[in-house]
Amino acid sequence: MDNSDYKVLLIEPVKERNSVLTSILIELDFQVISVKNVETALKKILEHNPDIVICQKELSDYSGFHFYNMLNNDLLKNEIPFILLSDQFNKDDFLVGMELGIDSFLFPPFDHIKISNILLKQLQKSNKRKANASTQFQSLFEVTPFGIFEACNNKIVKANKSFYKLIYKTEDIKTPVLISGIFDFHNEKTNDLKFLRCLNGISKYSYFKEVPSQFDPDTKFDIYLSFIDNGMSSPKIIGLVIPANDNWEELHPSIKKVQGNSSSVLDTKLRPVKQAADGNFLFTNREKQVLKLSAKGAPVKQIASHLGISVRTVEKHRSNIIHKTNAGNITEAVFYANQNSLLK
Repeated sequence: MDNSDYKVLLIEPVKERNSVLTSILIELDFQVISVKNVETALKKILEHNPDIVICQKELSDYSGFHFYNMLNNDLLKNEIPFILLSDQFNKDDFLVGMELGIDSFLFPPFDHIKISNILLKQLQKSNKRKANASTQFQSLFEVTPFGIFEACNNKIVKANKSFYKLIYKTEDIKTPVLISGIFDFHNEKTNDLKFLRCLNGISKYSYFKEVPSQFDPDTKFDIYLSFIDNGMSSPKIIGLVIPANDNWEELHPSIKKVQGNSSSVLDTKLRPVKQAADGNFLFTNREKQVLKLSAKGAPVKQIASHLGISVRTVEKHRSNIIHKTNAGNITEAVFYANQNSLLK
C-alpha cells in the first residue's frame, strides 16, 4: 500500500504539541494537512476529502468527541476513519469513544510501527466498507422503482431502468443526455439558480418540486439532486426522480419526503419529540441531573453512585433523554443539549 496516496487531516490546537506524531506521519509518506480549529477542519474536509481524520481530544471550543458527533453523518457517508488523539490512555475516554463509534485511539509514546499499523488497519477497513457500500448501491440502483441517475456536470452518464421507463416509457434508451434537456427548470425563476448552484457544488443538496418534462409539460417530477465531490477528477451529481403525483409515504413508509426544505434530501436534523407548551423539554429533575453529569463525561456507575440510585435506573433515565431528543446515543443527546443551551 503506497501511503503517498493517502491524506491525513490532523486537528491540533497547538501545533508543536504533536510534532513527533507529525514527523512520523511525514516519514511514513502520508500527506499531512494540519489545522488548529474546528472551523478550518470542516473547510479542509470539504476541500480535500481526507482518507483519515486524527483529532486531538481537547480542542479550543469543542472536545474531540463533540467534533466527531458533528461530523458523524459525513464521516459515515464517506467512510473516513476518525482517530482520537490523547495525551495519555484514559479508560473512561475509551469507553465513551467506543459508545460513540470512534474508530481508533492514539496516545504517546509514538513510534513508526504503532502508528503505521493503526492507520493501515483503518484504511483497509475503510476500503472494504467502501467496496461493500458500492455493491449495495449497485443493487439498490437496479431494483428501486424510482428513477436514479449519475451525471458529470450536466450530462447523465448512467441511469437505472426505472429512470428511462419514467422519462421515455421504455428501458432501451442508453444515449447520454443533459439533465436540463429532460427537465424544464425554467418553469420557476428560482429553479434555474438552484440547478446551477448544485451543478457547481455550491449547494450540496437541492430539491425541485413538480418540474415539468421537456417532452410533455403535463408530466411533472419531484427531483432530488446531490453534489458529490469524491476527490476524483470530476465531481458527480446523483439524481433521484419521482413522479410528482405519487404518494411517497405510501410507497416508502420508512422515509418521509422533505417539505419546504431544499437543504437536504432527508430530514435528519435532531428534533425534540416531547416539549411543554412554552417549548421547553419535558425533562424530569432526575433526567436533568443525569444529563448534566453525562455532559461532564461521567460513566454510568459514577452517576449512579453520585445520585444514590442503581445503574439500571441511570440507564433508564439516559434512554428517556435519548428518546426525548431523538438522539442516537447519550453523547449525541448531550451535544444537542449543549447546542440548545439546555444544560444551563
